[in-house]
Amino acid sequence: MKKKIALIFGGRSVERDISVITAVQTYKALDDKRYAVVPIFIYEGDFYTGNLKTLKDFTPFVPTAHKKLALVGGTFCQLKKNKLIPVVKPDVVVNCCHGGEGENGTIAGLLEFNGLAHTSPSVLPSALCMDKAESKIVFDSLFVNTAKGKSFFRQDYEKDKEQVLNNIENRIDYPMIVKPAHLGSSIGINVATDKDELQFACDVAVEFDDKILVEHRLVGIVEVNCACFRNGNELVISETEQPLSKSDFLTFAEKYSTGKLSGGGHIIPAEIGNLNQQIKEITALLYEKLELDGVVRFDYLVDAEREKIYINEVNTVPGSLAYYLFEKVGISFGEMLDKIIENAESKFLDKKSRTRSFTTDILTNFKEGSKQPKLNP
Repeated sequence: MKKKIALIFGGRSVERDISVITAVQTYKALDDKRYAVVPIFIYEGDFYTGNLKTLKDFTPFVPTAHKKLALVGGTFCQLKKNKLIPVVKPDVVVNCCHGGEGENGTIAGLLEFNGLAHTSPSVLPSALCMDKAESKIVFDSLFVNTAKGKSFFRQDYEKDKEQVLNNIENRIDYPMIVKPAHLGSSIGINVATDKDELQFACDVAVEFDDKILVEHRLVGIVEVNCACFRNGNELVISETEQPLSKSDFLTFAEKYSTGKLSGGGHIIPAEIGNLNQQIKEITALLYEKLELDGVVRFDYLVDAEREKIYINEVNTVPGSLAYYLFEKVGISFGEMLDKIIENAESKFLDKKSRTRSFTTDILTNFKEGSKQPKLNP
């Protein structure tokens, strides 16, 4: 019997279109002899399913042409004539949502609350990795190098812009790079070499996010990516990738304007010599310590001359699910999907078997009266 797979993508995110591409690629890579796949598109906070298998189905997306769904007790249902009609109760949910609720733990929490196995990390690691400022604190605690940085909130910036800018300048040396703390795909990011550029970069960033991270911009470095997923008790580490960029950093346009989620060109493996092995070791360390699941891509900044590696950020649902990095170690997209689906189901069943209920007689014995008794937990 085929496994029932819900392929979830889209969402209220600036990366929604990228998520559509990842989902279409994933749908094609899933073995139709093994899986019965139901695509579920999140649009303006609602679930939709229907003929959603090609990019043409989204240019434009017409909600009224598809079934609107609700998730009830682990089953995606269609509301029809005031009745809930079951559409699919998936064995596993494959998460292809980039950014927003898909990566910040919201979707993970919704699925787990509904008793569904899924291929992305759980709530806490998802939320942590989504916040670039908070994740730096954890990286530092694990003694993994990060660029010096400082974060601030939009409300403080709007209240006293000059004070925020001065605090940043007192803390960080130019050049700086300014990033929305919760976004990906290089959206809203700018480099600043003086105070005027810093103010411009901050003005742009607060249009996209309510929390901003400013870091010292490392010079003479190369960007290197490495991905990982769990296969039973083992970790599968991808080959390293060196994205090519003509800018100060890999921009949104360079990543996607070529029509490939692997960007505007890359070198695999990265041309950083023995540091490639160190990156793979750091990748395994972070994957384990952050308690991650599914395919996760780690983005690094490498100073090859000084032989120093900095962790930049962690993508818990990377573009194209980073399948092309695993092809270089002999694992196809389809094989990778088989393994993360199997692992998601195995982890879910193991957790379910270990869950124990706890009952008490507190409510039976609790006596109510005109004077409320005090609780002393």
